[in-house]
Amino acid sequence: MITEVKQIPVAEGTHPFASAAEKCGFSKIGYAEDEYFMSGTANVYGENPDQTPYVEIADAPYTTRLLVRRPKDISRFSGNIVIEVLNATAMIDIDRMWVNSWKFFTRNGDIYIGITSKGQVLDALRRFDPERYAPLNWDNPDKSRTPIPEIANVPMLFMEEYESGLFWDMLIDLARLLQKDGERNPLHAYGKPHLFLTGWSQSGGYIARILHSFAYLPEIEKDGKLFDGYLLAGCGASDAPMNAYSSAFVFGQKGIPQGSILGGKEPVIAVNTESENRYAYWHGDFDEPEFKFRTWQIPASSHDTKYNLLEYYEGYQREDLDRIGIGNEWYGCEGEPMDCPYEAVFNAAFYHLYNWAIKGIPAPHAPAIKTRMTYRKPEAEGVIFNQVENVTDAFGNAQGGIRHPAVDYPTGAYKSFSKMADGGIQEMFGHVMPFGREKLIALYQNLNHYETLVRENAAQAVAFGYVLEEDREELIARVVAAAKRRGLPE
Repeated sequence: MITEVKQIPVAEGTHPFASAAEKCGFSKIGYAEDEYFMSGTANVYGENPDQTPYVEIADAPYTTRLLVRRPKDISRFSGNIVIEVLNATAMIDIDRMWVNSWKFFTRNGDIYIGITSKGQVLDALRRFDPERYAPLNWDNPDKSRTPIPEIANVPMLFMEEYESGLFWDMLIDLARLLQKDGERNPLHAYGKPHLFLTGWSQSGGYIARILHSFAYLPEIEKDGKLFDGYLLAGCGASDAPMNAYSSAFVFGQKGIPQGSILGGKEPVIAVNTESENRYAYWHGDFDEPEFKFRTWQIPASSHDTKYNLLEYYEGYQREDLDRIGIGNEWYGCEGEPMDCPYEAVFNAAFYHLYNWAIKGIPAPHAPAIKTRMTYRKPEAEGVIFNQVENVTDAFGNAQGGIRHPAVDYPTGAYKSFSKMADGGIQEMFGHVMPFGREKLIALYQNLNHYETLVRENAAQAVAFGYVLEEDREELIARVVAAAKRRGLPE
């Protein structure tokens, strides 16, 4: 139950962590950013064998934070509110879906809300601004419980002082609040919205948990649908833990068609890069009345990219990260950081999710990245292991998936990982091995001819619905700029 939603003002020397107002030029595009602290009580749930929840601890108090980004002019509001489960893997609040698609959200007139999803980020928030974030509360209401051994010493998964299981009631109560008129709803002036839930990487597991355990409970459905649609990205299909002491991530197939493990009565779209497509366990698309699902997979891509882990955080964002001692780096020692311009595909996915949910127009189907099962037999163990790997073309790039200019007319070989100088592997931040000047000339002659090819390919992507017309020119410009940078002459 929510008891208070309180706006926390921006003043000289204090502003929200992960603020986007300056980075994204809100003063020029007519957007505003507000931070709220939401307080109330939440149950901590255990999990029945059929994935339904039961109350383990009732009415634990909490205070969490909300980042709200909205059009100042109410008449510009699209009617869509996108709630992002802020990613907590690095033990800070990361608004990755915003980073990927903020240009789409703001030109469309959407409202964006980022909600803190784990107590583990509180230490970083308080390092950033001890006074501002002192009221936040994710306190563990019962420290006598014993965590399972595999998570006990992994701070990202378990810290005794916090209870991550408070989140489910926080999110459900927030959704219901936004669907109601009333002064407690900070966005009530914008009218009744369509609600969409999104999340990146670990946060995708939160969406799976909502779908499998909460969204279709009778006591939830009696008040109408919880969300109008769901978009999860950069993740597999496992459920996030029900509470801080339960299994790390679990898979399940309660009440859904044979052959898949994700989908819903409302549209669900999963967008994955090469870092995840082999492990996501999607098994095709579904268009059943009570089970709707799309899988979109992007070749020549990786979980993290030069844009969303480096470029976005230059300037103002970098200063904020420096204040809490967090650094975003590419540690690769071969080639260049992954520069796939995949943001355009995410924008298209949101556009089609809206149309599917509101107008009943199903999202386009997309081919999966081609994979094959490989086998290896370690000499020492004498045991055969199987492994899924992507099938590649003559350039070393993945076949299948959503085709885009950077993969169909490549200027390098794209890999979803990077080798580091110490011999290790940076698994989620890929690299590009650029082609030499001679090879580029042999393939594409010159930059003018290359741009012609890229334009034709981008037009195909628009025709298939994988890129929006509004994003086409930026996509072309980024791909052509990479070719020029790598030596293709004009």
